[in-house]
Amino acid sequence: MAETEEKVKTVTIIVDGTPHEVPKGKVTYAQVVTLAYPDYPQHPEITYSVTYTRGHHEGILPPGGSVEVKDGMEFRVNRTGQS
Repeated sequence: MAETEEKVKTVTIIVDGTPHEVPKGKVTYAQVVTLAYPDYPQHPEITYSVTYTRGHHEGILPPGGSVEVKDGMEFRVNRTGQS
């Protein structure tokens, strides 16, 4: 018997050493920064650098960007100052 409720697949990503479950697919710069700094939406003037490893590739997630997440992917979020 199939369940009537559709399950959303999730993956666990690590943001600054803390695991977070997120929906499988893409995650945005704003979502990652908000996981690291929950007050980010109230302070859009503060900029952050976001780097990631252990994904499909390694790189930098720029403001406005998104990246495909993979289970165990690690993100580092650093406050860079005001824009």
